[in-house]
Amino acid sequence: MHPLQQNHKESSPPSLKKGLALLQERQKEIEAAFDTFNVQGREALVLDSFRIAKIKGAGVGYHELKASLRALDLPAKLLEGIEPKADVLAAMRAHGLSDDSVLDFTSFSRILWSKFNEQDPLPTMLKTFRLFDKEGSGRIGLRDLRRASKEAELPLKEEELERMIAYFDQNSSGTIGEAEFVQVMLAADLQ
Repeated sequence: MHPLQQNHKESSPPSLKKGLALLQERQKEIEAAFDTFNVQGREALVLDSFRIAKIKGAGVGYHELKASLRALDLPAKLLEGIEPKADVLAAMRAHGLSDDSVLDFTSFSRILWSKFNEQDPLPTMLKTFRLFDKEGSGRIGLRDLRRASKEAELPLKEEELERMIAYFDQNSSGTIGEAEFVQVMLAADLQ
């Protein structure tokens, strides 16, 4: 057993706490996106079938939803050769909305949460790995964790950083490889 792995079972990362933090972060992102595009407090012209109506505090429509999906890195995907617009409209319909609906926060939030849930976690995990592996070596070492800790303004002790390495380091190399990182993230449901 690698010396850094001695505390492996005793000090596993609090995955529940990290999971809750991720959920809170996503909720804040959804709220910020809605607030950015919401016409609340402004008058808006909305095409409603055959007439134009002035409404106040309406919410967001298709175009704002599509822009929010892109801003949150949840791009509409091609559905068997169908344009991304069809994916956004399908998501609206799946939540009981018509193509020209104005979404309130609840509807907007439900659609974005469903898109987050559809997202493949692997690209996100690899992107996270690369944030640590600035040199592109394919490995995360103690120096990488020190730098990341400093950049995030997290006052972690050397011992805590060593335990992190030990937790992820399954081949006892003293560093964390990409595959080890992904494997532990999936096992701990941290994506």
